[in-house]
Amino acid sequence: MRALTLCLALLPLPGLADILPITAPITDVTVYASGALVTRTGTFDLPAGDHILRIEGLDPELAVNSIDVDLNGARITSRTWLADGSGPYRAPRTPDWLAARAALDAAEDALAAHRDAITRARAQAQAAQDQIDFLTGLELPDNAAPDADALRAIGQLIASDGTAARAAIAEAQAQVRLLERQSPDLIFALEQAQAALDAATPPNNRPATLDLAVTVPAAGQGDIRLAYVSQGAGWQPFYTVTLGDDDSVQIDRSIGISQWGAEHWTDVAITVSTLNLAERTEPGRLPSLRRRIEDKAAPAVTLQRSLGAADMVLEAPVIVEEASGVAVDLSGVGVRYVLPGRVTVRADEDVLLVALDTLTLDGTLTARAVPLRDETAYREVALTNTTGEILLPGQAQLYVGAQNIGTTLLDLLPPNADTEIFFGAIEGLRLTRTVLDRNEGDRGLISRSNEQRERIRLEIENLTTRAWLVELREAVPFSEQEDLVINWTATPGPDVDGIDDRRGALGWDLNVAAGETARVTVDTVLTWPEDKVLR
Repeated sequence: MRALTLCLALLPLPGLADILPITAPITDVTVYASGALVTRTGTFDLPAGDHILRIEGLDPELAVNSIDVDLNGARITSRTWLADGSGPYRAPRTPDWLAARAALDAAEDALAAHRDAITRARAQAQAAQDQIDFLTGLELPDNAAPDADALRAIGQLIASDGTAARAAIAEAQAQVRLLERQSPDLIFALEQAQAALDAATPPNNRPATLDLAVTVPAAGQGDIRLAYVSQGAGWQPFYTVTLGDDDSVQIDRSIGISQWGAEHWTDVAITVSTLNLAERTEPGRLPSLRRRIEDKAAPAVTLQRSLGAADMVLEAPVIVEEASGVAVDLSGVGVRYVLPGRVTVRADEDVLLVALDTLTLDGTLTARAVPLRDETAYREVALTNTTGEILLPGQAQLYVGAQNIGTTLLDLLPPNADTEIFFGAIEGLRLTRTVLDRNEGDRGLISRSNEQRERIRLEIENLTTRAWLVELREAVPFSEQEDLVINWTATPGPDVDGIDDRRGALGWDLNVAAGETARVTVDTVLTWPEDKVLR
């Protein structure tokens, strides 16, 4: 029995395996439209036998089964995930944190002393008021004989002490008003100090530890690669689009990267991809199309409301990295941009803006005029994407020369595709839409109007010093009912009838010289049965 016990004691026990701390820093990150694939790599020496490889400083939000581990030189037998989330959080006492804490303490003390002064001033006013109440409440006993000298003394006491008390009340109230006017500045200083302390306090993201139980057949070098998805990341393209004097369009491309995970990406290689990890990976199911009929119901009047597009608010970039010669991978699924060099993206910062490159496209400048909606025409530049690359949708700052004129959203533009970009209003191209005549038939007490006639005049006045090719657009009514007959004529006739395949959308290409005014008249006639009403 003793021999068996001795033999068992000599056997290697898993719980007694030595722990080998290894480092595997983040080296590569692929940022998707939502989320990022983070890759850590490391190289280390492995002695033969059973060991525990300990990797510290990982994202505590990860799950052990979500980490893809590739290990050369050893065989993994088990994994253990140690996420330290217990106990109160104590921020590291860095010099910046200590200075911010001292500033906050000083701001708190200043506000507390200020409020104490207000309390004392109010107490002085209340004490003076109590003195006045006491003096005005003095009375002689009911059985006391009136004494003129005593009454005179009481009156003098009330007059002198009451006057002093009322003066004290006025002075204390003035002091309270002065102190209360100073309170907002002290409160704002306290809020600023708190914000500075929050900025100097590292987030409460205690790192997690991954323990890998491994068996090493022979001593040698070990190579490890860990890959996992961080949900708190994303990117989007930004553009600066400039219209030049020669009608060319210069497009400066940038990529904005942000991440709000638990790890800083320090000196890593970054690739951005247009893929979205949150999208479905399988097609939708085909539904069954069941139809039925019901009794006719009275037609309902539908009100339509026009909704305007909301402005995009983007956080201002805080870091700018210059990156030339960016590589674009169009061979796989989606579009991938491999950023040159290595980049640092800290967690919880606003946006890291990485400048990519500059593209120049030839454009054709014209003016777009819609008198039904606008009082001025707008610059319109038609161009073709001759870069051979897909231009992704994104926010663009627009410039005409050195003048910033606002922002817009660029649509997706594949190679060799055509598009138009608008560069703001042309104040010298004034638009006027005048209704010259409108006749709705019989205007008697009993209206049997079944005809509507209208004549409008469209004018483009060129107050600039150059000639413009103006694309004038106007809408005429159309009908899908046989009983409603619509006829229209225009002078001059339109160059396009049905712009963008929209019925009733008319277009003219007008050359308007400097100082001249172009005019177009449009007549419309609508007729319908007398027992119907025009809507």
